[in-house]
Amino acid sequence: NNGRYAIVDARPYPAFGGQHIAGAFSLDLAGNFPTFAGWIVPTDRDILLVTSDAAQVTEAVDWLRRVGMDQTVGYLEGGMAAWASAGLPMKHVPQLSAQEVHETVRSRPAAVVVDTRAPAEFQAGHIRGSVSMQVSDIRTRYSELDAAAETVVVCSTGNRSSLGASMLLQRGFTNVKNAAGGVTGYLAAGFSLES
Repeated sequence: NNGRYAIVDARPYPAFGGQHIAGAFSLDLAGNFPTFAGWIVPTDRDILLVTSDAAQVTEAVDWLRRVGMDQTVGYLEGGMAAWASAGLPMKHVPQLSAQEVHETVRSRPAAVVVDTRAPAEFQAGHIRGSVSMQVSDIRTRYSELDAAAETVVVCSTGNRSSLGASMLLQRGFTNVKNAAGGVTGYLAAGFSLES
């Protein structure tokens, strides 16, 4: 029952994309973990952690405590491999390459690209046709999007967009993809942004 717990998956976004527990927040420990945890994770729920290894549990708990969140009650021993071996259900988020993002934008006009960067980052340059929705605003603005549409979430590298994707999945979105490498990878692949 996810109503009582907030599941915080602190692994890198490609690992979250490969397999995660339904309803988990994707919050990469190597990203801006404490800031986003403070913004996003409900303070009225006990926290369960999913990490790459046991050492990361201690690190995540320390970071959470620093932002006033001391309600971590457990972690997934053995990680997602143990979860999978137990035959428990998992979810996936397809990780799109820059080329796949470009092809989606070019050939599928019904697809929605959600840019989770800050408004100033978006204004400096964004993928043509994308919607600006800072990751912390998804909680209140998700209803502006079509939950059934093909939705590609993008940020500068793939971390914030993975968090955004996880939040959309929590809200019943059914066709969510993450832009691996984000705008950085999109530019590196030779594609242009508009401002």
